[in-house]
Amino acid sequence: MSEERLDRIENLLTQLIQMVAQNNKTVHGFADRFDSLEQRFESLEQRFDNLEQRFEAECELNKQRHYELLGYYRNLNADIEYLRNQSAKHDMELHKLLSR
Repeated sequence: MSEERLDRIENLLTQLIQMVAQNNKTVHGFADRFDSLEQRFESLEQRFDNLEQRFEAECELNKQRHYELLGYYRNLNADIEYLRNQSAKHDMELHKLLSR
């Protein structure tokens, strides 16, 4: 009976060794996948940083363009006001000439 027990224990030990080997393969596979995911995350982080820098540069450029457009708009308003004044002045001169 003890021979049977030893055989049974030996079979169980063999199974245990196989299970541990399979477990080690699985853990190693997970470690590889984790490393791969970590690299992808770092790559995404770098891309996000680049996008953030581009966004900041675009914001600065848009701010400059906004100020340029404001200046252009103010100049247009000044030109329009000048033309209105000139038009009113000419209208008055025409009115004076026509009233004579």
